[in-house]
Amino acid sequence: MNKIKNLFKKTIGPKLYNKFISVVINLLGVKTLTLNTFEDAKLFYKHSMVFKQNTYNKIESKIVLHYHAIEKGFLHKNFRYRFGEDRVRDLIKLLSLDVIRQNSKKSQIASAYLAICKYYEKHESENVDISDFYKLEDYKLFKKMVTLNMTVIKDWESGSYFNAVHRDFKDFSRSRKSVRNFKEDKVSLDTIEKVIELAKNAPSVCNRQPTKVYYLENKDKIDRILNIQGGLTGYTKEINQMFVVVADRNYFYSIGERNQLYIDGGLFIMNLLYALHYYKVAACPAHWGHPIEKDKEILEVIPLLESEKVLCIIPIGFPADSFKTTLSLRRENDEILKIV
Repeated sequence: MNKIKNLFKKTIGPKLYNKFISVVINLLGVKTLTLNTFEDAKLFYKHSMVFKQNTYNKIESKIVLHYHAIEKGFLHKNFRYRFGEDRVRDLIKLLSLDVIRQNSKKSQIASAYLAICKYYEKHESENVDISDFYKLEDYKLFKKMVTLNMTVIKDWESGSYFNAVHRDFKDFSRSRKSVRNFKEDKVSLDTIEKVIELAKNAPSVCNRQPTKVYYLENKDKIDRILNIQGGLTGYTKEINQMFVVVADRNYFYSIGERNQLYIDGGLFIMNLLYALHYYKVAACPAHWGHPIEKDKEILEVIPLLESEKVLCIIPIGFPADSFKTTLSLRRENDEILKIV
């Protein structure tokens, strides 16, 4: 083989030979990337709940999607009666399934039964009729399944929300919540600099630090981005400051690292949220799980590099004098920790 290589190199010359080898390596790389990406797509198609809800985990995932939307509906200062009718209809069907009723004590199913019952009770207490999509017999069934003695929301005062930021890490971590109600007063650039200084302690592969943060306080641009993202409807009026967190693909050198930007970016985002909380700045991370068309839309608002992938937008600010956060019950350890 070496003799053939040397003969070929001698025939076409070292410069052309090296260029040829570079082209071959790139073509092989494209082939490998395509195959790996195709395998990723196959697994996502097979195991995500996007295309089929044919396993318990997929059904649970859809239930979580719906019940958390109900929780968030309770956060608005002016409660919108009969909100989320389609979600409620779907949730009623899912929570009536035998496989779900048999798992009623699992954290997320228990949270769903609690939320759907609180939804009914809120309307009943205000004499708002919802019997056209949520019947009394369904409520009675779900009420029997409730195992949590909690509310779906928690009320806060701005003066007490940050009480645990200088306690031990356990209390500090538990005290951070997603806040959607902000004062008009803006967080200073000096504080923002301190937040980034702390957040950048996050680990990254080989310390490459691919994550960048775009800071916005232009209300028009913020509103345009919120409209593209679409997950904070009803709260946009109070949002006057925002981070857009991106990861730069330039920092990854192997095909095996094709998803590393999400790992490094996720680590940075969590550290950023903790840093904001430490400096008594409220925040609400809003995911950017969108198709490529949304990535193109945001390019019309802020000058991202082509190599940069948006990972998350984070409205920030000082919390309102009084506000609410969702229960967002965490899973039990035995649902997460698998000892092998």
